[in-house]
Amino acid sequence: MTSGRIVLLATLASGLLGLAAAESAEPTRMPGPAPVPRTAHAAEENTRCEGCHADIATEWRASLHKKAHDDPAYQRALAIEPLPFCRGCHAPEADPMRDPPPDLGALGVACTSCHGDGSRVLAAPRETQRIAPHPVVRAAAFASASACAACHEFSFPDPDRRFTPLFMQATASEHRASPFADASCAECHMPLVGEGASRHRSHVFPASRDPALLRASARITATRASASTVEVRIEPLALGHAFPTGDLFRRLAIRAEAVGPEQSVLSEDARYLSRRFGRGKGRDGHSIKVLTGDDRVMPGAPSVITLSLGEKANTAPILWQVTYERVEHPIEESSDHAVVEGEVVLAEGTLAPP
Repeated sequence: MTSGRIVLLATLASGLLGLAAAESAEPTRMPGPAPVPRTAHAAEENTRCEGCHADIATEWRASLHKKAHDDPAYQRALAIEPLPFCRGCHAPEADPMRDPPPDLGALGVACTSCHGDGSRVLAAPRETQRIAPHPVVRAAAFASASACAACHEFSFPDPDRRFTPLFMQATASEHRASPFADASCAECHMPLVGEGASRHRSHVFPASRDPALLRASARITATRASASTVEVRIEPLALGHAFPTGDLFRRLAIRAEAVGPEQSVLSEDARYLSRRFGRGKGRDGHSIKVLTGDDRVMPGAPSVITLSLGEKANTAPILWQVTYERVEHPIEESSDHAVVEGEVVLAEGTLAPP
C-alpha cells in the first residue's frame, strides 16, 4: 500500500467527522486506466466511501460502471480477446496483466477509480464546501470532459503495427468537434438529482442502455418518398458525440418491410449506421483491423436514409423501425449476420400506401 493510502485510511479511521479537511485546487491527474494495481485494499476503501455517501453508492451500484467487469457481454468479448488493454478500464483497481480477484473485479469502475488521488479525494469545484473527514482536492478539469476522456478515447493497442494510428473509441474528439463542446459529459450523463443539501449529480451514469436518454438524442421521422421507397430522417438533438459512440459493438439499425394479408412480409430492406471494419495489412505484413466506413449520425448533421422495397410494396402498407443495437462482436462488413446482444427501439410506425 502506498504511503498516501495509509494517510487516507488513518484519517478515515480517526473519526474526525466534525472537522473540515483543508481543500486544495492543485493540479491533479484525471481518472484513467490503471497501468498497475492501485492498492490491494481498494475494496475496503470503497466500502468506506459507500458508508458516508449511501445515496450515491446506491446509484453507483445500479450503474454500468459498477458492472464494467461483470457484465456478461463484456465477459464474452473478453473470453475471445483476454487483453490487459481491456482489463485496464473494466477492472481498473486490479493488475491488468491477469484476471482480477473477485472483490476487485466486482468493483468495476468504483468510487476509488474516479475519486482516488493519493492521500486526497478528487472532486469538482463547488460554491459551498462541506465538512469532510479527509483531504479534498477540487479540480476544474474534473468537472469537464477531461474527467472521462482517458477511458472513453483510445487507439487500437497495436500502434507499432500501423502506418497511421486508429481510434478504437473517439468520443472525446467527437465531443470537442460538436456544438456541445463547452458542455461537460456530466451534464447529460450525470444529471442533477435530489433537493436542497442532498442535491448532487447522479452516479447511475445513464448511457447506451437508457431508453429515455437514447430517444431524446435525436428526432426520427419517416416518409414514403415513393410507392416503393421510404426515407428515414434522423435529426440529432442534445447530442455531443457520434450516435452511436463508444465501442465497436453499437449501431443504429433502420428497417422497413411491406406487409400483405395476415402481416405476411412482401419485401424488406435494412441499413446499419456504424463504424465498419475489415482486414488490411500492417507494417509487418500481417493482418490488422482497418476502418472501411463510418456512416454514424454526427452532431449537428441530420442523416437521411433511403430504403427500397421494390414493386411488391407499391400498394402495401410499410412498417418501419429504428433501433439502437449492441452486437456481440466488432462489426465487420457482414452486418446482417451480427448477433444482437441487446436493443432499444427508438422510433417506429406504419406508412400507408399512396
